[in-house]
Amino acid sequence: MMMSVGGLKKDFQSRHKHRIDFSRRRAMAGLAFFSLLLVAVMVSTASAQGGLPSCCLKLGKTKVHRDQLKSYYVQLTTTQCTKKAVVFTTVKDKRICSHPEESWTKNSMAYLDKKRATTQIRLK
Repeated sequence: MMMSVGGLKKDFQSRHKHRIDFSRRRAMAGLAFFSLLLVAVMVSTASAQGGLPSCCLKLGKTKVHRDQLKSYYVQLTTTQCTKKAVVFTTVKDKRICSHPEESWTKNSMAYLDKKRATTQIRLK
């Protein structure tokens, strides 16, 4: 069976097109793999240096009943955490970022401090 010159040209173009599509797919797969590898290295490096910072970047106006609060800590300003905040943890392990000068924040901190002191006295 003989093919015409035009038929050979179409056959060559078709094969060449599939080869290019396959090369693009391989390049995309390689790029995706490299990106995932880079993210994994960055996360493991951050973990080795004490973990990723979990900072309050915004201070909310959320106020929950003090019985729903479990604990708190004061977030000081650092290079990663640029806002001073009081971070409350609720009994459902949700974080609430509060302004340290708000009266609700101060009252809630005092309540938790008193609750902690009472619990420690009972344990002794």
